[in-house]
Amino acid sequence: MSSRPAPLARGLEPFVAGLWILFVLVSLLSAAGWSFGIGEGSLERSISNQDLRAALVLLLAHADLAWITLAAANVYFSLVESLGLATARRWALLILGSVIALAWVSAATGFPLGPIRYGAPLGMKLGPVPLGLPLFWFSAIIGAREALLRFLPRLGHAALAGGVGVLALLTDLALEPLAAQWRGFWFWRGASPTLPPVFDPPFTASLAWGLLAVLVALALRERDVVASAQKRSWKPAVTLAIFWAVFLAAHLAHRLKH
Repeated sequence: MSSRPAPLARGLEPFVAGLWILFVLVSLLSAAGWSFGIGEGSLERSISNQDLRAALVLLLAHADLAWITLAAANVYFSLVESLGLATARRWALLILGSVIALAWVSAATGFPLGPIRYGAPLGMKLGPVPLGLPLFWFSAIIGAREALLRFLPRLGHAALAGGVGVLALLTDLALEPLAAQWRGFWFWRGASPTLPPVFDPPFTASLAWGLLAVLVALALRERDVVASAQKRSWKPAVTLAIFWAVFLAAHLAHRLKH
C-alpha cells in the first residue's frame, strides 16, 4: 500500500504558487539577459539616472543566482509535496553534497572538470564552489528524473538513472559555452600562470556531470514500488525545459549576432 505524504500545509500554498510565478517571470528576464547580453555597458548607454543605473547594475549582478535559487526552491517544494519532507531533504542533501564534492575536487586537482575556477555571478562560495552551482544541478537532475517519469513512467530504476545521466550531459553541453564565455560563471586556468584563462570547456566536464547524475539517480529511491503511483508535479520537468529554452535562445541570439 502506498504511503503518500500529506500535501503542503494550506498556509504555504499561496507562497509556493507565488514562488512559481516569480520563477517564470525571472526566467523571461533571464532569457532576455542571456540572449541580448544586457550588462553595465548597455545600461550606461540607455539610462542616464545614476541611482537607477546603479540599482539595475546591482540587480543584474545577482540575477543569475536569483534565477537558479528560485528554480531550486520550486523543485524542492514540489518534492516535499509529492514525496514528503524527509525524502525531499535527503535527496537535496545528496545532490548538493555530491555536486560540491565533484566541483571541489576538480578545483583542487584539475580532474575531472579540468583546472576550473569559478567567478562571482553564482554567488557566495563554499570553499572554491559557488552556491549557485549545486542549486542548478539539484534542479536539473530532479527535473530530468521527473521528466522521464512523466513520459516513461514504467522505466526500470537502472534505465531511469541512465536517462537522467544522458539529459544531464546534454544540459551541460548546452550550458558550458554560455556559462564560460558569456556569463562568467567559470573558466579554466591556463597551463602556466603567464598564459590567459581558457573559456572552452573540456568534453570530460560534460561526461563527468552525466556520470554524476547517473550515480545520484541510482541513489534516489522512492517509498512506492511503482514510481508512477505517486502524485507528481510538473514543475521540476518544466523547470528543466525552461533552462533548456533559455540556453537555446541564448545560443541562437549569439549565433545571429556573429
